[in-house]
Formats: sequence, C-alpha cells, structure tokens
Amino acid sequence: SLPAASGLAEMGAHWIHGPSPGNPVFCLASRYGLLGPEAAREENQQVEAGGHPPPPAPRDLFYALLASTRAFQGSKEPPWPSVGQYVRAEIARTVPTMARGQEDARRLQLAVLAACLKLECCISGTHSMDLVALEPFGEYVSLPGLDCTFPGGYSSLAERLLSDLPQGTVLLNKAVRTIQWQGSFREEGDDARVFPVRVECEDGDVFLADHVIVTVPLGFLKERHQEFFQPPLPERKAQAIRHLGFGTNNKIFLEFEQPFWEPEQQLLEVVWEDESPLEEPSADLEANWFKKLIGFVVLQPPEQHGHVLCGFIAG
Repeated sequence: SLPAASGLAEMGAHWIHGPSPGNPVFCLASRYGLLGPEAAREENQQVEAGGHPPPPAPRDLFYALLASTRAFQGSKEPPWPSVGQYVRAEIARTVPTMARGQEDARRLQLAVLAACLKLECCISGTHSMDLVALEPFGEYVSLPGLDCTFPGGYSSLAERLLSDLPQGTVLLNKAVRTIQWQGSFREEGDDARVFPVRVECEDGDVFLADHVIVTVPLGFLKERHQEFFQPPLPERKAQAIRHLGFGTNNKIFLEFEQPFWEPEQQLLEVVWEDESPLEEPSADLEANWFKKLIGFVVLQPPEQHGHVLCGFIAG
C-alpha cells in the first residue's frame, strides 16, 4: 500500500476475496479491526461467491464451462490438456446455436467470451489459459462473501501482525546466500544445542534453526535452487520447480480530476468486437498490448482513493 494520486494505491493484492469465516485473512483483519463497516456485516459474508447479478448469456456459458472442469479433477485422461483448449472446444460446439443465427449478435457474444477468457487469465495469473492444466483446475475453491478492501491499505494487516512481535524479531533486507539442511550444526555456548538447519546470509551472519519456511518466488527457485539449498533438493521437488509455471499480473492506475463514470459504478469493462476465443489473438503484443486489458475497476470510495481507475493486465 502506497500513498498515490489523491489517496491510497495498492501495488499488490487489492481485495480480500471471499471475506467469510473460512478465510484466515478476513478473520485476522476482523480481529484487528482493520475492515470497514460494510465488510464486517454478516450479510456481506453470506453472498454467493461472485456476489453479482446473473451475467448475460455468454457469461452464463463461460462460467458454466469453468464449473464443469471439476468433473476432470483427478482424471488420468482429461479430454484436453489445458483449460483454454477445453473451453474453446466447448464454445465451438455451441456456436451454431448462439444468438439464434443472427451473425452480428453471435459475433458480439464471441467477443464477450474472449473478454471472459482474458479475465480468467488475470485471475489465474497467466498469459493464456492454454498454459493452465485442465485436470487440477477444479481444485480451486471460491469462498462466499463480497470482496472487500482495507480502508487503511492491505499493508495495515502486515503492520498489525508485526506490532505483536518483539522488536528486532523481523529482519528486513537480509539477503540469504544458502540454506544448509539435513545437517548437524552446533550453536556456541556451554548449553549448546544441535540444529538440523543452518541459514547463511550474504553479510556473513548465520542462523541455526529446527525448521525454515522458504517463501521465495518461483522464478528465483528456477534460477537458484541448485546452489541455494545444500544439499540440493530431492529430484521430485526439483522436477516440480522446473515444471511449474507462473505469469505476471500488472496494474495500471489512471487518475482524473473529475470522474466521467457514474457515482456507483464499479467496473468499466472492455470488449473488443473483432475478437473471438476461436481465433488466434494478435501476436504483435508491442502494438496491441492494450487489448490484453480486461477493463478498469473504479476504486471506491473516492474519499479514500480519489478519482482513480485501476486496470488489470496479465501476460
């Protein structure tokens, strides 16, 4: 969370998705009193996942197809390798019945479906749904509740958690060189203990531990796991690191002196009428990058954020 524009901008995570008793982030935020009055209302926690009115026909079709992917969970031979291939194949089957044969209406419905695929790319953090495996996709669970935000910024939760710890417990900007594990490392002193893990920092400091939780980015592991861990990780874990993929989700903030949207508007969605999920997108991303935008979220309330739109783009 950073001061930006006329208010607050979230550089990273923006919402608590599914603010309900099953969501530990929501429970912590509630305990520390970090939520606004609307988010804390019991009714807000009981809304069906999504929390929006039923979408029009093409959206109904798209989300029904996503829901149907649960049938392939655990399947040894799913009908298609990826979510994108499966969704496009099912859309192609329904094209003859779309819009009752009216070509202009059918083209618009296909454009809406293409926009739905781009939205799902942002949700899944991928350039293309062709990169997302079909078989495990149904494991994702959406918790109930209307997405909510932190009036004081998402970082207020981390700051509150840190305030409960003794001063000096958390060290920042402390780069780690190697993690030596499966060892026997003795600390100094008369009542010295022996620890199985030794963490060596770039500045020469050493920490001994019974357990170490490593949460570095996957890209770092792909580049450095062989020398970062001593001894190297088991082959099954190294193989998982090699095979796992990841993508980029970026935000674009636009601030206006005065809003051109309605006061209660939540989303400005972008649908390109010349796009279809059944056609290959333009390969010239440098010239057509803006077509990857799913639209702009209106940051509410303006008293907190100013007149700001936040665009999302994945890839």
